[in-house]
Amino acid sequence: MNKDVPISNSSKFKGNALLFYVLDIGDEIDLEKIHKKGLINVKTTPLSPYFKNYHRPLSFSLSANQKNYDQELQENVEGGQATCLMSKIHNFGVISFCYKVSFYDSLEGLKLKLIEISNLLSQKSKKDAKLVYEKILPTIKKPRFYNLDNFYFAVQVDPLSGEVDPHKFKESFGREIASLLRLETESLSSYQLKEILSATTGYSGEDFMIIDTEASFIYDDEYYEVLEFFEFANIQLLELRYFDRILDEKLNYFYMQKHYKIPLSAYIPFLGEKFLHVFILSQIKVDISVITERLEYSIKMAGDTYFTEVYSILSDQLSLKDWRDSINKKLEIINDIYTVYQDRLDIIRDEILTTVIIILIIIEAAIAFWK
Repeated sequence: MNKDVPISNSSKFKGNALLFYVLDIGDEIDLEKIHKKGLINVKTTPLSPYFKNYHRPLSFSLSANQKNYDQELQENVEGGQATCLMSKIHNFGVISFCYKVSFYDSLEGLKLKLIEISNLLSQKSKKDAKLVYEKILPTIKKPRFYNLDNFYFAVQVDPLSGEVDPHKFKESFGREIASLLRLETESLSSYQLKEILSATTGYSGEDFMIIDTEASFIYDDEYYEVLEFFEFANIQLLELRYFDRILDEKLNYFYMQKHYKIPLSAYIPFLGEKFLHVFILSQIKVDISVITERLEYSIKMAGDTYFTEVYSILSDQLSLKDWRDSINKKLEIINDIYTVYQDRLDIIRDEILTTVIIILIIIEAAIAFWK
């Protein structure tokens, strides 16, 4: 292996910037109805061997007017071209896009361009999603455009000619890579640099991948298989953020109420507040469980150590476990609040029932005394 290939901080590299955008547009989407009615340009794509069939999304092609990328975007990357690599609709109310922008530039130059490119493509993703949303609107349950969105990107660099050792490449450009992944214009501290570069994995020893909280760096020319893991983890984070927001709204609702007012209907047996609270809580739990468990167990990687490690690092970096723990804690708090209200309601009902019984006894005694 030739390790004497000259490289410097101003060296230019060929590769692709891969930008992932996901938007939440509703509770559920009827994919079968979209397919049958031909509402969009559905295309057939092979399912990844690492994902189970029950999470199969609907892939589609962008229409001609959606493919007209801004000239400003094309001019931001030297010799580059922007294309939509993946566009999918997921049945739990999410649209996802992956845009690819080719480049030939230094890492420092690419960082400055990526800041502008990510903003331009963010606007582009919303325009593309809006057009699709309007076409499939009849198939969406509780539609809203858009509730939440999430962004992640990856920078893929082709290995240098002359077979530069990956370890030497990382050692030479570690600071530039870390700064690029954070899109940081200021110098990173030694602690941050060490933390970012420590999340490194590789497949053959001739490549490596650095996975960070908002971006990843891929030093490999074979990268397509891993893209779906980035997309999938990004969707997971979006859904967890969505459920966390719902629970925050519930908690804020209780917090803002100084005195909880029990409606009159609550005092009527079998029609009262008890069943409403149980239904609300159970519905939230079911929604969260179905979506999070479906996403969590959609990946099947038995025997594939490399992709298992990639997904594990992604999960850690995006703090997916912490989000799930936060959601579970908030569910427990809401459940405790409902329990307190229910106990209070039961006590009031018992007091009302006791009062009614006493009144009936007094009436019965009065009638007997009168006779």
